[in-house]
Amino acid sequence: MPDPDLFLLRLARALLDKAERTGNEQGIKLKLDRKHAPELYGHIDADSQQAVVLKLETLCALGWTTLDLGKPRDFAGFTDRDPHLVLLDFEALAAWCGYQRRADAWHRQLIQYIELSGAFGGPGNSVQADLLDYLSKSPLRALEGWPLHEAADCLLALHALCVSGQTMPLREASARVFHARSKILDHREELLRLLGAASGQLFEAPIQLLMAFPEEPENFDAVLFVENLVTFERMADHRQADWAHMALVYAAGFKAGAKRLRHPQGCRIYSRQSAAPTQAALERAARWLFDNAEMSVFFFGDLDFAGMQILARLRDGFPQACAWETGYAPLADILSHRQGHPPEAAEKSGQIDPGITGCTYADNVLLPLMRQSQQFADQESYVVRA
Repeated sequence: MPDPDLFLLRLARALLDKAERTGNEQGIKLKLDRKHAPELYGHIDADSQQAVVLKLETLCALGWTTLDLGKPRDFAGFTDRDPHLVLLDFEALAAWCGYQRRADAWHRQLIQYIELSGAFGGPGNSVQADLLDYLSKSPLRALEGWPLHEAADCLLALHALCVSGQTMPLREASARVFHARSKILDHREELLRLLGAASGQLFEAPIQLLMAFPEEPENFDAVLFVENLVTFERMADHRQADWAHMALVYAAGFKAGAKRLRHPQGCRIYSRQSAAPTQAALERAARWLFDNAEMSVFFFGDLDFAGMQILARLRDGFPQACAWETGYAPLADILSHRQGHPPEAAEKSGQIDPGITGCTYADNVLLPLMRQSQQFADQESYVVRA
């Protein structure tokens, strides 16, 4: 572990401060320009600059940050490549450099305010004790800076809503109690339980699953999730033998892996066709989706780490899902001939290698190829013949 060099400490704290201000704790970038890294500029010799670069590389080797550099060019030095420091692990870097979140002081004040006001019934009340313990471990950063009494009143209103038993969409509940802000309760299931909500009382909006059925819609024999809308539309418009009998599904990013996709209350099936699909087709889709009817499931998306993350998440709900080799093989050929793009060229340097997906083809062929080539390929590179 590198010594707490003043140069690295300053950069680390500037990067963390920017991450906290933007609300994005992963993938945020700090430009290593004359303002933030003057040590790299001015009248310094090559050896002195290399010593500074070595410090940066030593810090990045810990895995909390990485360097994002432009394409190498003839006679281009480090600073000519538009260097950026990219954040990968907020908490680890903050612990190393002693960074204190600006929000921490406000949250301590909120906890103290709730304790002293007795708004939730005082020290002997189990709801108050559980709430304060929760807030100490999982701060509501979206409320940072609010007047303390307003934040406490909103939590009281949420508690009243939870114990009322009233059902509604989660984001509607958030907007109702948090001054029309709809996303504060996202991923806050534990808070809702502590405040008295029953399971499923405040529910996420159903996923809208867009499907394109084949010519004989009631007889589709496999399902192909397609990540990008352009490719989905092209494949639906120009059916070819490899997917002639497949039902195509627009994957809509990581939502394709949501477990609620497998429940009737959590998903709505929509047909791309202007003419309504047959009832038999819809029933077959519902049996596959909700009743676990046996069906081959494939995924086709960008050949990058994010695409493989989607595949891994998709397999949480569809354990048999695997990468669609027919589509990925041409993209893999692009990488094999080193005709893809480096991650930084398409703002993908912050993507995280998923390690393994559980799909044999992805884990044994696609991921090793990306790691070896250090390149990606977008799904739209796949040619759909009209």
